Amino acid sequence: MQKEVVERRKWMTAEDFTQSVGIGTLTPGPIFFGAAVFVGYRLRAIPGAIVCALSTLLPSFILVVAISALYIAVEASPILTATVNGIAAGVAGLLASVVLKIARSTMKGLWGGILVGLTFVALAFFNIDPLVLIIGAALAGAWLLRPTPPLQETEN
Repeated sequence: MQKEVVERRKWMTAEDFTQSVGIGTLTPGPIFFGAAVFVGYRLRAIPGAIVCALSTLLPSFILVVAISALYIAVEASPILTATVNGIAAGVAGLLASVVLKIARSTMKGLWGGILVGLTFVALAFFNIDPLVLIIGAALAGAWLLRPTPPLQETEN
């Protein structure tokens, strides 16, 4: 989605797209869906959001229904099991790539990198609720990553 929206069509800047992903994390459901709806809204207001929502949901829904019917018919097949495992590995690689791109674009300086690292450790090793981490990261980001006002010169 980032390649299409930012690089190919240039509808948004990379920073704007990163914000759409941030909005996507705050909405219920998959991040991709929330980000797509936000991009549609930024481009064409409510009609754009509706079109993006439908065009994101309908193909997946139709595909899942079709694959489910096929899967039930041949679920014991070793070839199907191997195929599903291969797809899962590929999806994990795609997700890792997306996470790396988002992390690079959001790590603003040392504090941004520390915040990314601490959030990862808290989730991966301490099983802290993701909602708590998102709220904590938002508060820490507002405090640590806030713009600093320029120094004003005093008259002597």
